[in-house]
Amino acid sequence: MKKIITSLFFLVPCITFGQLTAKEYIKQGVALHDSGKYKEAIESYEKALVVEKDCQDAIYEIALSNVSLKNYQEAIKHADILIKFKKDFVGKGYHLKGMSLDYLGKPQEAIDVFKKGIKTSPDYTTLYYSLAITSYKLEDIITTEKALQDGLSRNPFHSKSHYLLAILNEYKRSKSLLALYNYLLLEPEGKTANAAYNLILSQHKIGVTEGEDKTINVSINPNEDDGFSTAEMSLSIMEAASYTEEYKSKSDFEKFSENTKSFFMILGELKEKDKLKGFWWDFYVGFFSDLAKDNELYETFTYYISQDINSTLVETWLRKNSDRVEKLQEWVANYKRSKNQIK
Repeated sequence: MKKIITSLFFLVPCITFGQLTAKEYIKQGVALHDSGKYKEAIESYEKALVVEKDCQDAIYEIALSNVSLKNYQEAIKHADILIKFKKDFVGKGYHLKGMSLDYLGKPQEAIDVFKKGIKTSPDYTTLYYSLAITSYKLEDIITTEKALQDGLSRNPFHSKSHYLLAILNEYKRSKSLLALYNYLLLEPEGKTANAAYNLILSQHKIGVTEGEDKTINVSINPNEDDGFSTAEMSLSIMEAASYTEEYKSKSDFEKFSENTKSFFMILGELKEKDKLKGFWWDFYVGFFSDLAKDNELYETFTYYISQDINSTLVETWLRKNSDRVEKLQEWVANYKRSKNQIK
């Protein structure tokens, strides 16, 4: 009987204090990181490495927590380990290294790292946006725009890329509008959504003024190029028409919806008629003209992107038509916009 009791005594510590798996240590570390306990998180990740020496998840999380601690050199050291592995986390390694270099005040070195990362892991699309942001800070607009376009061609669901592209093209109204509409399709609520919606409204009104004698003056932006000048003129004419008696009975939302649809349809007709190609025509115009051709989808779109205007009309419609919203989201998710798009 004494021997049995002794055996049980030695078994208890193993059951109670048994070693966690690497995955469990990482989960524990992530919880600590999320609560702002970065040093404790790193300790947990290091325990995971004791269990599984080359655990990429643990190495990545250590680098990430070091970035949060502003220990950028330590973050770079662990990012380099991921890069040398040449496995699943290589793209993340390049991203963390580039980000750390940028924080260290070495933007050009960061750009070089982001470019290497894109060459090695072209489908890790976070690299494109980071390249764009760092290039933008150096006022390299050409590299910024190309990085955004390349990233969106692979991942059209990165909302921030659409928004930055819209800001870069603020003085090219048609292009800016297309990117802003796409941003709202992905992020219809929030501070940036509100700014995007108001920017669309102001873009609609550019070049259209009403004189003291009630005459409507229309001026065209000479900066529009790449075949967009016709759409620019049409947009201004449509906006000018909203000042007439015929349109005064319509609500601002109705005018917005009608003008937007006409804008999409005109662009689609130009693309088809003049065989226009290039990023803007292939990526944005084709997408929005196809959307506008489906009356039900388009109506849902106009309500969906208007969520942040605090309209009872919009809120009520969306609440009653949740099935149509799901249909729109499914259509967007399944639409193939580029041959390089990640499935």
